[in-house]
Amino acid sequence: MMTGKAQEGRATRRHGFGVAIRAAALLIVLSFGAANYLVLDYAIERADSFAAETERTLVRNDFSHQIDQVVQYQSQLSFWDKSFAELADGMPGDAFVRDELRDWMWSDFGFSWMIFTSSDGERILGVHRGQKVSERRAREKLHWVSDLTRKAERAYYKALSPDRGGFQVAGAKEDTDLLTPALPGIHVSGMRLIDRVMSIVVVQTVIPKTLYIPANRYEPTLLITVKPVSQKMLASAEQRFGLHDLGFTPIVTQEPGLVMTPVGADTYNPMVASWRPNMPGTFVWRSALPQIAMFVLVFAGVMLFVSLRFSALVRALQRSEADNAFLARHDRLTGVKNRSGFDEEVTRAVGKGSPFAILAIDLDKFKAVNDRHGHAAGDAVLETVARRFSERIGSRGCVARLGGDEFSVLLTGKHGREELMELAGNLLLDTRLPIAYDGQLLVIDGSAGVALFPQHGKSVHDVMLMADAALYAAKNGGRNRAVHAGDLAGMDAAQTGAVRAA
Repeated sequence: MMTGKAQEGRATRRHGFGVAIRAAALLIVLSFGAANYLVLDYAIERADSFAAETERTLVRNDFSHQIDQVVQYQSQLSFWDKSFAELADGMPGDAFVRDELRDWMWSDFGFSWMIFTSSDGERILGVHRGQKVSERRAREKLHWVSDLTRKAERAYYKALSPDRGGFQVAGAKEDTDLLTPALPGIHVSGMRLIDRVMSIVVVQTVIPKTLYIPANRYEPTLLITVKPVSQKMLASAEQRFGLHDLGFTPIVTQEPGLVMTPVGADTYNPMVASWRPNMPGTFVWRSALPQIAMFVLVFAGVMLFVSLRFSALVRALQRSEADNAFLARHDRLTGVKNRSGFDEEVTRAVGKGSPFAILAIDLDKFKAVNDRHGHAAGDAVLETVARRFSERIGSRGCVARLGGDEFSVLLTGKHGREELMELAGNLLLDTRLPIAYDGQLLVIDGSAGVALFPQHGKSVHDVMLMADAALYAAKNGGRNRAVHAGDLAGMDAAQTGAVRAA
């Protein structure tokens, strides 16, 4: 029989063992928590850093694009025979200032300052918000961009070469992939604080389109244009990139939580773009900490995980079935109805006996986009056109892609001829709007045919046939137009088939 001391010793050992197990469990939990903390802390730091760097790249690229646009706008005046001729005897006259600087560059493009100056600074003309200003005010603004004017003057002289008793400006290397004309490399741009507003400054020598400079015009006349960065421009960038408080701040600013990056590649600019970044770290902490706390409920957590996984599997199967059902009636690329889905919609409309209209639309110049830019560009065109069509039609009907570049629109209800032709014209306008792709603008157009039920057919086949006939009549009539099936009333069946075959 075990003595009392022996029982007491065994109880003590069991207690010690239990304490050790609990201590070991606690140590494991603490080690697991510490390891997760360190991993999460590192991951969050890297995620925040990556998010901030991504936003820096987006902001720099956006301002670079805006500067390129200002360069293109300014070149319409500085790279122009009329401007070059106007400067032959000095500074531009009042008519040129009124018509070209005030009514065009200021009214259309919003350049706050436009300054012409000779290379020696003797001759100068300044226009501020469409109005001529004194030489003193113009020279004050030149002081803030003197480094840019010197660079532009050096670039101009460097580009000159003797030719036919005068000089030829080196032309830009042509790039057929660019949608904007290539410009001679004599322009200089930068970002400056002008009139207490951050602005894009572009400086370029005024030259003719021929790039030929007569010997007596060797000394350059520079054009300086200033485009303020408006709050509307900043708000647009904030919306596109999901930023907050986008603006400009001195480069020496040190404020916690503020992300900054230089823009415009201008070393003399003391200001940088700044904003409040989207930091994913806080979200990660909120998501991960509850998961770590649930470690003490291992079994319950495992069961919860299994049940969640099972539910996720069921939902995945349901989504798969729903996706399959959707894809059976919708185009995979654009998400609009495919031929099968469109036929169902039209058959349903015929069964109701209510009037409806069919608009058959083909994209013109689409093959040229595919051949020149690749199928990815073609896919982008199809997706954009389908989205524009769907937004325009809305709840009035449905849009379908029947294959290739062929679209059809079902418009339910009774509609007059003028209304249908206006809608068809707007859809064709949607095709003509340039489509941004990979830094380029892709341009196509389209043709359309309009047919009505029951005026132009008592069956789906007949109405579709008449819409196709009207479409191909539009194509044969010169494309980029819409034709109403009612205009084909004088054609017999053989002629309609011939038109469709064409």
